Amino acid sequence: MLTHNRLYPHLSHQVITDVTQLIDNHLKDDWIIRIEYTEEVEYLNTSWRQWGKAFFKIKAPAEIIDSIFACHINNQLCSIRLQAEKINPVSKLYYSVCQVCHASKALQHTPIKLVKNDVDY
Repeated sequence: MLTHNRLYPHLSHQVITDVTQLIDNHLKDDWIIRIEYTEEVEYLNTSWRQWGKAFFKIKAPAEIIDSIFACHINNQLCSIRLQAEKINPVSKLYYSVCQVCHASKALQHTPIKLVKNDVDY
């Protein structure tokens, strides 16, 4: 059973349950599913990169959930989405798994200033 992960709070039990239900109910068999990530916050001009290989003819969501966790562990300050497409009829679906937090992104690039204490005791 999946529980809330304190190290990766964006991947809560609810998000994983939603992805599992989405795959089980709608994205089996003839869908191509990809996990994508980006460091960008601006979604209008964002280029997404594919994590791992695309999944074909999915029977169970476990592989995709494992791939989402692996992507998040290796790209902790990135937004992650599930992208699914079907060839016939042509259909596409984008599902946001987690979004990068503006505050953590700002903290990541803030230089640390070291202050030397020259007081003699």
